[in-house]
Amino acid sequence: MVSFVQSLSSSRLSWVALLILGIVLECCGLYFQYGLRLDPCVNCVYERAFYLSFILAGLIGFLSPSFILTRLLAILIFLAGSVGGTLIAFAHVTESYQTGFGATCKLTASFPSFLKLDELLPWMFKPTGACGPLDWSLLGLSMAEWVFISFACGTFVSAVFLICEFFKRKKKDYFNYYR
Repeated sequence: MVSFVQSLSSSRLSWVALLILGIVLECCGLYFQYGLRLDPCVNCVYERAFYLSFILAGLIGFLSPSFILTRLLAILIFLAGSVGGTLIAFAHVTESYQTGFGATCKLTASFPSFLKLDELLPWMFKPTGACGPLDWSLLGLSMAEWVFISFACGTFVSAVFLICEFFKRKKKDYFNYYR
């Protein structure tokens, strides 16, 4: 099992899949904003920012998955983004169950001064709505719950990737490779 996970983390296909997943999730957020006219709250904007870590990790992992340093960097970015996204999504879910509409939601994003995403890309990262219950659901779960599930899955996968990196890798047997 460990060798299977190690082969997955060393495969370009896995990292391309993560890159594509990040792009698809970002496009879903933009579809909700511009297609369905659901204004993003500050938590939605932060979740979009954490989905960028999927794209960045996928790109770095794709560049050289067989090199340990780039693979570890990609796994750590994937893990950090997933954990951060899980925490924000959990807060988003709990806020959506509170009785007061927008009771604890800020109306402006506070990104770090060196990366003001709301000023650099306002069409994507500027919150224009307040936190509150949405009428949208899929299979009985709200958008915030689906986002939480996606980040929790990302946290699990990236943690498994990282743990398996500490096990010794099997050497390739090129003699029996083509048998």
